[in-house]
Amino acid sequence: MDMSEYINQVLKEHLLTKDYKQLTQVEATNNMEQLKITLKELIASHSHVLSQAELTYFKRSLTNCFRLPIFYGLPKVHKVPFSLQPVVSTTNTLLAIFSIWLDYRMKELLPLIKSYIKTSIEVINNIKKLHIPQGTLLFLADAVSMYTNIDTASGLQSMHNFFTSNLSNIPSSFPTNLFLAVLEMVMNNNIFSFSNTFWHQLPGTAMGTPAACAYATITFAQFENSTSCQNSMTTSSTTKGTLTIFLGSGCLQQITTLKPGNTS
Repeated sequence: MDMSEYINQVLKEHLLTKDYKQLTQVEATNNMEQLKITLKELIASHSHVLSQAELTYFKRSLTNCFRLPIFYGLPKVHKVPFSLQPVVSTTNTLLAIFSIWLDYRMKELLPLIKSYIKTSIEVINNIKKLHIPQGTLLFLADAVSMYTNIDTASGLQSMHNFFTSNLSNIPSSFPTNLFLAVLEMVMNNNIFSFSNTFWHQLPGTAMGTPAACAYATITFAQFENSTSCQNSMTTSSTTKGTLTIFLGSGCLQQITTLKPGNTS
């Protein structure tokens, strides 16, 4: 595939769709400069809820020079006709600094998910301990386009709801207001370059951001935690899938009727 064909395919499959808005270089640069100012002010005004290690991390990181994230497509050679998997490289970018912090903080929240597991070995060991009655249904479910199917507004509201519903289990020292403010900026301002053009991702989880996996997991977990599966014996979730053992059809009906954006 030559360069012009590659560029045209990226534009056709991804960037020239309703999910992206093209910007000028000046617009992209000015947006990132304003974000840097806003985020610095946000950290300064919430310094009292951050540890010394966190303050040092932000101080050192924000002295660096930043580049815009870079969009590119990886060929899916196993597809016929082959398509391009969208990827955004965020190494050495402004919002990656804050997204890495979000991801670090989200590790404290993951154990609050009902089906939280550390490894697949834990799932196997748990199943071995179970007495599974005859007629029990065991199924695996996988998420399709998990990140892009999470509407940004719904995803952010789901995070707010997660904090509210787990208020008694989250330490009072957790910087909730700062966390949610930074998360909103990261998810709503995914601006990147592609072949001398500049773009703003509109819907869905910000591609390439370090906190994407944990954010998507917690967002779906809020749906899971608020769903009543009376006949469920056990449910185990990974980043993009779930294993459930239950009697009856109630849980299956609830899970299969989940629509994109309906995660709150």
